Amino acid sequence: MRSGKTLSEIAPDVGVSAQAMSRWENATASFPSERVIPFLKAIGATEADVEKEIAHLTDPSSILAPAREGKWWHEFPDDLEKHVVGDEVMSPWVEPGESVWVHRDRHPRRMEGCLIEFKDGTTKIRLYERGKDGFYFFKRLDTDMSEQVLHSDVAGIHRIAFRGH
Repeated sequence: MRSGKTLSEIAPDVGVSAQAMSRWENATASFPSERVIPFLKAIGATEADVEKEIAHLTDPSSILAPAREGKWWHEFPDDLEKHVVGDEVMSPWVEPGESVWVHRDRHPRRMEGCLIEFKDGTTKIRLYERGKDGFYFFKRLDTDMSEQVLHSDVAGIHRIAFRGH
């Protein structure tokens, strides 16, 4: 309401239907964490506002605040880790120097962004495709081919909850 826009006007920017957003408003459906940033941008929030909201939402004491009980942000993950993108293979989805916030306790769904943590301590950001026959398959955006990684080389695959500056 503060933005002066209707749900139908901002829904395309958020990537969902106006009906889905209405369910979030009425607390009949959970507000998916990956839609928070597009939602904030669609209603005209500044980058500083977005950073402030992420910092606030990732603070465990604010997550459990009684005033927010029962709202979409009540279930917001409190253990997000910030990582800075180092290479260009996922451009334009994420650019070098941009930040991603990783949720360590959630495995990505198909074609969802993830941080691959290797047993040697290195990390990569990719889109998760699938695991099959002792391999994981990941999508890079700088090529049409999938990247194949042995299960035994991977320490963890963690879902990216947010991306951007």
